Amino acid sequence: MLRKVFTSFAHWGAITLCLTVLNGCSTARYDGTRPPDPAKALIVGSITEGYLTQPHGLTVEIRQLNEPNASITLQTLYSEDDQPSANLLGHLFMYEVPPGRYQFTDWRYQYYLGNALARPTPVVFEVKAGQTLYIGDLYANALTFCLSNVDNAEKTVEGLKRKYAVLQNRTIYNLTAESAFKPWPTSDAKDSGKGLCMF
Repeated sequence: MLRKVFTSFAHWGAITLCLTVLNGCSTARYDGTRPPDPAKALIVGSITEGYLTQPHGLTVEIRQLNEPNASITLQTLYSEDDQPSANLLGHLFMYEVPPGRYQFTDWRYQYYLGNALARPTPVVFEVKAGQTLYIGDLYANALTFCLSNVDNAEKTVEGLKRKYAVLQNRTIYNLTAESAFKPWPTSDAKDSGKGLCMF
């Protein structure tokens, strides 16, 4: 019996290691329980998906340019729910990252097959050491299959400071002039040219 359990753990451990090697290192969320590293930046914002009956697992990928193994994976599933609505799932987030230039590279739903269509212009933003930067409110729904990143700084920053005590005395710079973007469809979108997702 113990041998079966050990074999099972070894099997899943090997799979996890392989996925880590293939996908590179994904940055863990920063919870503010220790002082921020002055050599790094804090990026904050929100991610939310709208749905009718059940969430589909919105996932957004951000990668550091010229550092292919450095990435952030934002997910609505498997995280706390900061949304009061029965038809919204999402949370406010905070990450501690190295300074540099970052790009939104992909987004998808876990329970659909489509991936983000190629963007005509990449969305790239730059963060500097010691700064705290609001990068926007990410939102998508499974009706239009379009992801938007909008500036709701006035409301969201207030919520972030309530959630994370470490932010209360920090200046949060609004970076959405660089990081915001209009609706971005996946290959599951069926409404090209019909106006539901203007891209």
